[in-house]
Parts: sequence; C-alpha cells; structure tokens
Amino acid sequence: MGSKEQETRERILAATITCIGRDGLDATGIREIAREAQVNSAAISYYFRSKEKLLAQALERTLEEAFGNVLADFDRLRAEGLGIREAFETLLEDIVSNTTRYPRIAHAHFHEALVHQRYDGAAIQRLNTFLGELASRLAPVTPHLSESGLRLALTQLWSSLSLLSMMPRLFDPFIRLDFGSLETRRAWVKQSSRFLFTP
Repeated sequence: MGSKEQETRERILAATITCIGRDGLDATGIREIAREAQVNSAAISYYFRSKEKLLAQALERTLEEAFGNVLADFDRLRAEGLGIREAFETLLEDIVSNTTRYPRIAHAHFHEALVHQRYDGAAIQRLNTFLGELASRLAPVTPHLSESGLRLALTQLWSSLSLLSMMPRLFDPFIRLDFGSLETRRAWVKQSSRFLFTP
C-alpha cells in the first residue's frame, strides 16, 4: 500500500474514532465517517470492506491506546524514578481525564456487554488482562493485601471508573465532579486508591 493510500486509510480510521466519540457507536454510519474523513463512501468499502470491519479496527486502536499505552507509561514513569504508588496515581489521573472526556468511546468498547450481556468481546478480555498485569506491578507496595484482595480492590476501583467513564454526569445532582479540573481528578484518585494502599 502506497503512502497516499495509507494516509487515506489512517484518515478514515481517525474519522471513525472521532464519530464514535462524538455521536456514539449506534449513530456512526458510513456517511458520517466519509464526511468526517472527507472521502466518498466507496473509499471506506475499498479500504475496509465493510462498516463492521472498520468499526472493529477503530475500537481495537482505541483499546490499544486505553490499555497498552498505560502500562508502557507506568513502566516509563517507574524508570524515571517515580515510586509505584506515585506512578499509578499519575496514570489514573490521566485515565480519568481521558475516559470522562470520551464517554462514548468507553460505551462503544462495552456495547456488547451492556446491551447484549456478552462478555467474550475484545474489550472485556483486554481489560481483564490489563488488570492482571497492573496487579503484578502493584503487588510490591500492597503487602497487606492477598492476591485476591488486591484483585478485588482493583476491581472496585475500575468498576467506579468504568461507570463514570460512560456516564460522567451521573452523580451531578448529588455531587458535581468536574473531571476537567486536575484538582478534582487528583482528589478522586487519592480517595479511590486508598483502598489499595492503606493497610
């Protein structure tokens, strides 16, 4: 594939992610993607064969950004001298910021589980693998927790994060959580991570 073709393909993928983030998975169609990518609908069929294959590749890319890059960033922060807890909390602040900024992407990842109660999709597998790898990195600073206790604490933390990432305004009548504010993100992270790090 030539560089111009690769550029067009990348533009279509980026446009698809933009449309999912803006409009949601169900409202993202070929016409909307083509308009966003500034191509005709035939180009989408040419490069991706079908809307389903295009959506699957777009969601795979956002999964890599959501999970793969996080562990690499964690390891980088550790190599730069941050402690395990500090590296974890720094990354969690970024994750909270990103997921609450793009709630429709998070919803798209868990669409099959939310709508059809299917738990065998790529996002579910990736999340559980990610949490397992994260647990092994946190184990040295959580000796007060058994392996199952650490997994339970991470599950509790990620459950609340998942809920907020898909519905960031859910608790507005009860408490205003402006995750655009670093101060709010930091307070949420400190409160949430205490279950992991406080004996």
